[in-house]
Amino acid sequence: MTLKEQLSAGDKIFSRIDEFVKKNDYKSAYEIIQTENPPDCWIIELDSLLRKGEKFKTIKLELMEAIIKRIFDGGYIRSIEQPIIVQDKIGNISVTIVVKYEIRYLESTKPYPLVLSGVATETVSSMKLLPLATPKASSMALKNALKQVGRLLGKHLNSEAEELELPCEPIEKKMSPEEELLVITEGILSAKNVQDLKSWRSLVYSKKNEEQQNLYETRLRSLQTENN
Repeated sequence: MTLKEQLSAGDKIFSRIDEFVKKNDYKSAYEIIQTENPPDCWIIELDSLLRKGEKFKTIKLELMEAIIKRIFDGGYIRSIEQPIIVQDKIGNISVTIVVKYEIRYLESTKPYPLVLSGVATETVSSMKLLPLATPKASSMALKNALKQVGRLLGKHLNSEAEELELPCEPIEKKMSPEEELLVITEGILSAKNVQDLKSWRSLVYSKKNEEQQNLYETRLRSLQTENN
């Protein structure tokens, strides 16, 4: 199904929400968002990395953002906090990212801004794979923020949180500044498009390393030229 067709599957639910909003009954509108199950066509099943042979249910990020836009007339990413990169005792590298997302929240007498926080950790076996983990962690953190809106956004799809792919080994060693710079440099050089590269921006500029910032800007111009 296309994104438009999936959204259409929720028209009856959206119409009920719209009716309450027109009456300024935001409490009832939000009650629907909190308690209504998502249509079956919104839900996909993916293999669980944590539990081999099992599946977990989720809603695609693209669809979640479209649902937020439809109900709340939009939302936006308020911030992506600096990634925390650490290494465990067997050499696995983990990146943890916190994303904050703001929407126009429906409550009692009038809408007001609500900032949702989502956190996600992705783990890879080597530094070379970290550039793949960073964008994925950002996307998962955003999904974890959006699902807090309510059951309609998938808040209760996995009661046991099967989708949280946590490291099997305890994280013990924080990477040295030199190791972090190396990882970031590899991430800049291996970015395949502008979106991948921009996932490193906050980390690049937080380090205040002029050489690395110049590398980032050079790579950004190069990717922008390639896309044009």
